[in-house]
Amino acid sequence: MPNYLLSFPRSGNHLCRFFIELLSELPSFGCKSNSDDFEIYKNKFSEEVPFNIDMNYHESSCYRKTHHVNEISGPVNKLIFIIRDPREVLLRHYNYDINQITNDVMYFNNLDYYINFKGQKLILYYEDILKDKKNFIETLYNFLDVDKAAKKEYVINNIEHLFNVSLNGKYISWGGNNSFNKLNFYYNKLNDIVKKKSFDNFLEGKLKSYQFIKDKYPFHNGSEKS
Repeated sequence: MPNYLLSFPRSGNHLCRFFIELLSELPSFGCKSNSDDFEIYKNKFSEEVPFNIDMNYHESSCYRKTHHVNEISGPVNKLIFIIRDPREVLLRHYNYDINQITNDVMYFNNLDYYINFKGQKLILYYEDILKDKKNFIETLYNFLDVDKAAKKEYVINNIEHLFNVSLNGKYISWGGNNSFNKLNFYYNKLNDIVKKKSFDNFLEGKLKSYQFIKDKYPFHNGSEKS
């Protein structure tokens, strides 16, 4: 059975794949619908990265990236689910188009898939990945269930540097890193009062069914307390 790495776009999927490949020494595969979204280790970085990919891998041991649950068919072995504040990813992905945002199904379909998934699963919050990189690596390594203690130690000892290296892969098929290491980046740029009210009201209504998201990203009159 395959393993999947599920996320809404702009949630740190490529970043997570970089460290999956580095820690497991196995490739990860891109979205089935994007032929340019290939394995991370095949990218050209600013320096040599010791992925040490085992070319005798079994595909069932690897992870495949997807943003759309309709790309997942049949039984799944393990699921890693990355979540980012909906205020950030929805505004970024739909370029502040409130009409498109209010018609979104992908973000919430992904939430439903994770909630209903009965196999082994791990949820990673984008903001927590950035705030506590060491814990992210420890958590990811444990879930991958690999025996690469020396590689984990190397990654943790070089974590800040490796995070920066992960950003500059030359052939990565992604939208860039405009907001990397920045929280509350896109929401704070929404200056149109009417749009902001409409957006906030939409999320307040949708998130009633997802208490764990409301608890993680509390709304207080349209903004998060810091």
